[in-house]
Amino acid sequence: METRKKQKIRKLFGSYLKTRRENVLEIKSVRQLSFSSNLDYSKLNKIEKGLVDIRFDTLVELAITYKLPLKDLLNFEIDFWKEDEE
Repeated sequence: METRKKQKIRKLFGSYLKTRRENVLEIKSVRQLSFSSNLDYSKLNKIEKGLVDIRFDTLVELAITYKLPLKDLLNFEIDFWKEDEE
């Protein structure tokens, strides 16, 4: 997969997490969320902006932080995914 598409997926994932933080958890700032997390503000901020490639352990921490079952963590739409499978 192209680097450009991977970056787009990271941004979509970050947007998914940000929407969950704001609308479901009702937490308006990343800093506020970081106080109840094992992930620091800077890392959470970069993840929500899609700026970093993350490891599996970080995915587990994100599931805990955003109060998502691990199986639902990647439950967001990637509009070009079907095109790549064909």
